[in-house]
Amino acid sequence: MTETIEVMADDLLNNDCNVTRSSSRKVTFPTDESIVSGYMDPPDPWGKGYNCTTEELVCAYKAACDANGVQPHRHLLEQLQGIDLSVCNDRYEMLSCRNLRLDSRQVEALEEIFKRVQFKTLDFESSGLDEDSAIALFDMIEYYESCCKLNIAHNTRIGLRGWQMCSRMLKKTPCLQTIDLHGIPLSEQSIPALVRSLRIGSTLVTLHLEHSNITGRNLLILVTALRINESLRELLLADNKMTSSDGQHLASLLRNTPTLQMLDVRNNALQDTGCAYICEGLYEQQGGECGLAALVLWHNQISHEAMPAVSAALAVNRHLQTLNLGHNLIGSEGVHLLREGLLRNRTLLRLGLQWCRIACEGAVALAECLAESPQLLRLDLRDNQIRTAGLMALKLALSVNKSLTRLDLDKDIKKEPSMKDYAEQQGALLEAIGALLQRNRAQARDKELRQLDEQQRLMEREEETSSQDSLQRPRFVPPQPSPIATDDGDASNDDGAPSRPADLSVSTAEVSAPFACVTSPTDRVLGVEDIVVGFNAAAGANASLLLVAPAAATNSDGDAGASALATPQDPLSNDQFEIGSVGDADLSSLNTPESTAQLQDESAAQPHQDESTAQPHQDEFTAQLQDESAAQPHQDESTAQLQDESAAQPHQDESIAQPHQDESTAQPHQDEFTAQLQDESAAQPHQDESTAQLQDESAAQPHQD
Repeated sequence: MTETIEVMADDLLNNDCNVTRSSSRKVTFPTDESIVSGYMDPPDPWGKGYNCTTEELVCAYKAACDANGVQPHRHLLEQLQGIDLSVCNDRYEMLSCRNLRLDSRQVEALEEIFKRVQFKTLDFESSGLDEDSAIALFDMIEYYESCCKLNIAHNTRIGLRGWQMCSRMLKKTPCLQTIDLHGIPLSEQSIPALVRSLRIGSTLVTLHLEHSNITGRNLLILVTALRINESLRELLLADNKMTSSDGQHLASLLRNTPTLQMLDVRNNALQDTGCAYICEGLYEQQGGECGLAALVLWHNQISHEAMPAVSAALAVNRHLQTLNLGHNLIGSEGVHLLREGLLRNRTLLRLGLQWCRIACEGAVALAECLAESPQLLRLDLRDNQIRTAGLMALKLALSVNKSLTRLDLDKDIKKEPSMKDYAEQQGALLEAIGALLQRNRAQARDKELRQLDEQQRLMEREEETSSQDSLQRPRFVPPQPSPIATDDGDASNDDGAPSRPADLSVSTAEVSAPFACVTSPTDRVLGVEDIVVGFNAAAGANASLLLVAPAAATNSDGDAGASALATPQDPLSNDQFEIGSVGDADLSSLNTPESTAQLQDESAAQPHQDESTAQPHQDEFTAQLQDESAAQPHQDESTAQLQDESAAQPHQDESIAQPHQDESTAQPHQDEFTAQLQDESAAQPHQDESTAQLQDESAAQPHQD
């Protein structure tokens, strides 16, 4: 016992020494720049395919066959002769290995082709693929993305591992959209492995499972996997010996997979009960945004007893466009039961009723539906007992119907013992029906051409509008200055027009502030309709003015007046903008009757102007107008006419009449604006002091800018 305790004490001491020794060690890591010492680019699967010639492709395939100890197939060599990647590097249409006996070594030799060429379709139907060759083929298609459509029908020797590899290929090959597996009986062990890839992440659009034992439990497994699938659009389940109980699974598929657009269950035994289940699924799609567009129930032992369920589904469904009920014993009675749903439906475009035992009574019921249908395009009535009465009803319906472009009828004449000239009448009716169908086809072509022309014009109009918008995009203009207000805060004239600022000098070089645009369509002072005013805050009282004149300006008398600004053809063109300095040198162009009357209104509206609001440039502005008025007595015809009227009737305008104006101060041969100023000076004795001060300032600064 003592020896045991001593041994344990020695072990503890040794452990303490080891801990002390290990704690003295230090771990260091390299810097960030030296952590990654190198990298490799991902391999390029098609590195050998770029600019590959036909000879190189054929030689590579032959070399691969020699390496695997097999003979190259003559059929494949003939197809490879038409491939030249130096001319076209896109996907080629098809590589067909149909009915070629391919083992694993021959499939391995195909890799040299898949390295260099991609195809739209790979056809390996009945090629004798076993499990090993199928695994090799699926692996190469996944790695090289060799095709968009794969056909491996009638290869019955593929085992469980092969279907697992097929499921992986379907999940990891985004370019693969269609796979054809018809003629391959799937067991309860292989179907779960196959459909595992259809749940989430699959890009498969079309799935062919005809004659594949998809019934009972296998159908339930498939429907369960497709409940959360959003990519599959077409599902073909023909020749699978389905029974009426399988209709419940199909109804569940329609309820839970609204993205499915086509369901083909032809050549099964769904019968009336299974058909009713499917119609229940269609009925429940009435409120969805998408639903089944094509349903094929060909040869399913359906009778007239299932037609009420079909009619109820057609009455409310807004997605179904194609319905094929051919080779079912519907009869004329079933057509009468289907009539109500056909009359209420507005989406069905194609209806197939071939070999449905329809007689003349059923043809008359269909004719009533044709006369009321604005959208039906095709009706198939072949192999039915439709005689003269039914043909006559169809002809009368087509004389009203403008949408039906194809009506399939038997060309042979049906015997009618009760009529002697039945052959001639049936022949004439068939010719008349053909002529009416030809008329509808011509109208449909014309309508399509008109729609194309309308779309073309709409596109051209949109392009023209976009180009005009790019040209008519508003230019950047300095912000608008606040109007120069009087002492009482009034910034408008008596007639509501905005008052003219005292200083209107323009300096486009000083424009550097943010821009804003203001339009005034009722500016009678300048005689223009659209005014875009910009103001540079940094320029102070010197406001920048940008004027855009309309196509034509008229005066108050309705005549085209002489605009102060040039009228551009396109007011939104850069080179046609009238941008300039409207200052002392340009005010002569503003001496119009409208501007004179406006200035008189301003002087009349401001009888007690304060010295603080008086601008020294107003005297210069008045003197300039007087000099120009005296120097240019006949500048404007409208101005001369106004002067003559003012000389004859000095107090004609009531809007400018002053309450204290002396008639003795009026000078009939003087400018109306000068006379108005003199009248104001004579009639307003209260402004002597401010007027004298204003005259002294104007004398001291005669040409201040």
